[in-house]
Parts: sequence; C-alpha cells; structure tokens
Amino acid sequence: MITRQAAAKLWTMLSAAVDTAVSEDPRSAKVLERCSKVYNEIMPAIGNSATGKVELTMHMSLFVHNGRTMADASIRGRTTIAFLRGMRSGGLRFTAAVTPESIHAFVCLACQVIENGGFDTLRIPRQVALEPLVGIVLLAPSDDVRWECVTDIWTSSAYSTAGIDLLSAEPAKLDVVTAVEDAMSLAESGNSLDLAVARTASEGIYSVASQGFDNLLQLAERPEFDVFTVQHSLRVSLLASYVASFMGMSEEAVVELTAGAMFHDVGKGRIPEAVLYKPGRLDDDERRIMHAHPELGAEILLESDSVSPYALGAAWGHHMRHDGRGYPAPRSWYRASRSTSLIQICDVFEALTSRRPYKAPYSPARAYQILYSDPGAFDPGLLAVFTRAMGMYPPGRFVQLIDGRLGRVAKVGCQLDRPIVRLFPDGDLLVLDEPQYSQFAVKRLLEEPEFVRLLRNEPDAPLSAEEAPPLEGDARDDEFEGLGASHGDETESMAELHAHGADCRLC
Repeated sequence: MITRQAAAKLWTMLSAAVDTAVSEDPRSAKVLERCSKVYNEIMPAIGNSATGKVELTMHMSLFVHNGRTMADASIRGRTTIAFLRGMRSGGLRFTAAVTPESIHAFVCLACQVIENGGFDTLRIPRQVALEPLVGIVLLAPSDDVRWECVTDIWTSSAYSTAGIDLLSAEPAKLDVVTAVEDAMSLAESGNSLDLAVARTASEGIYSVASQGFDNLLQLAERPEFDVFTVQHSLRVSLLASYVASFMGMSEEAVVELTAGAMFHDVGKGRIPEAVLYKPGRLDDDERRIMHAHPELGAEILLESDSVSPYALGAAWGHHMRHDGRGYPAPRSWYRASRSTSLIQICDVFEALTSRRPYKAPYSPARAYQILYSDPGAFDPGLLAVFTRAMGMYPPGRFVQLIDGRLGRVAKVGCQLDRPIVRLFPDGDLLVLDEPQYSQFAVKRLLEEPEFVRLLRNEPDAPLSAEEAPPLEGDARDDEFEGLGASHGDETESMAELHAHGADCRLC
C-alpha cells in the first residue's frame, strides 16, 4: 500500500492533468506531458505493491487515505472530485496494465463530463465510456471515511464519559452546511436564495449553543466539507454567533447576524471554479474577477424577497477595512455596521487559524498578533471583544496541560491564557484562573487526531504536514509567500492581504 504522502502526490498530479485539459485542449502537448508524469509516478508504486495495484480513494468532497482526509490534495483536485462524484465513484484503482494512453483517456473523459455538466448528458453507456481506461477501475462510493479515529466507538465512549455530547450538536451543524451548499448552488445557477433557510439554521445554532458553544466549535474543526466555501462559511457563522452571544446581543439579532455570516461569501458561487480553486497565485485579471465577489453577493441577496440588512452588509462589506480602504470601492449609500465589522474579524481569524495549502493553521496567539499589526484594518473595540471572547485557547479546542493531562476547553477564563478545561477521562472542570490551580497551565493546543492518539496511549508517530500542531507564534513572514501580492520586498500581513484581496479565495 502506498503512503499517504504518495497518494496525495498522485491525486495532485492527476488533478493537474484534468485541470489543464478543462482549461486548454485535452489533446495538447501539455496535457499529454502531465499524463506521462502520472504514469511515471504510478508505475513504481504499482511495482512495489504486494497486491500489484494502487488505490486512490475519496469520500464526499475530499480525497482520503486509510480513512483519513487529505485536505490539501482535495483543494487542488476540485475538478477531479466533481468528475468522480458525477460518475458516482469513490476513487480509482490502477493496475500494471495502465498506460500513458489510458491515463490520457481518463483525463479526456473527465473533461467531457465536466464540460457537459455530468455523465448522463453524454448519452453513452457507462461501459463504453470506461472501455479506453485500460488498467484504471472506477471504485464504488464508500462511506468508510473518518478523520483519523475520532468517530469510532472507543473515542465516542471516551467523549461520553468525559461529558461531551457531540450528537446533540451535529444536526445544527449539518443544517448550516446544507444551507450554505444550497445557497452556493443556487447562486451558481442564477436562482434567488431563500434566507429563511439560513435563519432556521441560525435558530438551531442558537438553541444548541445555549448549552455551550464548545461542541459546535469542535465539530466545525473537522474537515468534512469543501474547504473554501462550506467549511469556511460554517466556521465564520459559528464564530459570529458565539461572539455576538458573548456580547449580549438579543436572540433576534444573533440569529440575523449568524444568517448573514453564512452567506457572506455567496458571491463566490458566481466566480469561475478555475479562478476560485486555482492552486497557485492569481494573476491581475483573475484577482479582478475575485474582487467582484462582494458585489456579486449583494446582487444575489437583493434578488431575494427576504434579504436582511445583516446579510446584505456582510456580503458587500466583509472585505472593507475599518479605515475605509479595502474593496469594493466605497459607495455613498453604504455605512459600515458593527455586525459587518464583527463578521469581517471572524472571516480573517478563521482564515488564519484554519489549514491552508500554503500554511499550517496559526495558533490564536499568532492570529491576534497579525490582526493587531494593522490598526486601521478592524474596528478596535470589536477586535478587543472578539479577543476576550475567544481567548488564547478557544472553546472546543483540545489542549495538553504542563503536567501532561489532556482536556478540551469548555469556556474562556477571566485571563486570556487560563481557560476552563474539561479534563479527560473523568470530565472534571479545571478553572485555571482560580488561585488553587496557579501551578497548572496549558502547554499546547492539539488537533483532534493527535489528541485522540495521546488519549489512547498510542505510540508516537511522525505527523504529516496536515496533522502537525498549529504554529505557536513562530511563523515567519515568508510563510505568506504564494498567498498573493507583495509590495517591493515587504510581504503584506494577512490583514493587508485580506483588505486588498491579494488572494481573497482564502477568506
């Protein structure tokens, strides 16, 4: 069996061939060259396999390996994933019979299916379509996917013993996911949205969150959906709902603000996927296309009979700075609101603390350092409240204490770096800012897969780039390279990049 890194590389190479075929001539020399590279990469893997085959698998909208997601390869493989989903396939099996020509036939078929909006519109029998794919088998869909071992019976039992009930929060999370997915689909097809769906999902969040936001925020960390749209909008809406509730806003206001946050990026539904999911840096023309998404989002929402000022402000203004810069260009009729300013902060914080193809997720401490580095970017009062609400260790995040014990943050404490921690396995709450616990402190944040491995006392294993713990404030400026534009030799801060839209696909 090939390694996870090898599987990710093969998916990425194959996806590059498919993307090139879609954007150029499938018979071009560039496409043929990419197919040959896939062949040269996969044949040694087949030769080294005890079974004489190599399988690349996917689930829903993500590539997976041994039940574990590969987020980076999935981002780069959006077109390939769309093709395989259109073919009702769960991945690919390569055997020693594969040839460069059969890989090219696969790429051409993918191009045809994508360009025609699905396999059924081709009006050819499936067997006939697959016949040229010598040595390539389309696997049946599979539900056997987990983010590491976080959903198995042992882990579920350990969570339950510690007093964590994720099942009660799952429906509210899925309602948001469905609302965002449907909105993006409707926007892409030119149909109007129904904001009542978002309000219903927001009410579900508010109801579940009344018992605590930690379960929802934990679930939102799991990379189960489209990284750039659904997952991002899910997290931004949860952050906005949490901070607005922390501020003491009324239920009605929290529900409306959360619904607006869900659809803040709906304009991306009308951005070409070739631009939206381009792995590399955008050129000037592509950046101008991306800069249109706030205005497109406002236009889409205005087509709805149930549009609210919260939603309209979020869509239009989430890339406008507190000092008036940013984009779109200021309009005389537009007035920034505190709700839009809050969503803007949530938007950038989410982008900073999430995993992206060009970086590991930043720790909250590093994110705050970047957010505060540009005083004109954000409303200072709201940024202060946001920091107080989230703390250095946000609710729902897993931590290891300096004495080695494991826990999950239940609430922020009176001090930013001393939260209330639910300990494992007994579920006791440790209030770190109480005097009797002054000798205890959080040692580090953990991502859930690593937390579970430590909880199970499994032997230490090297972490892949996707599993590595978040950076704890030691990120270098050059880690922003590839994200977007720079001025001279000075790479822009994330706040600046967000404001100018150097690569606003990412937030």
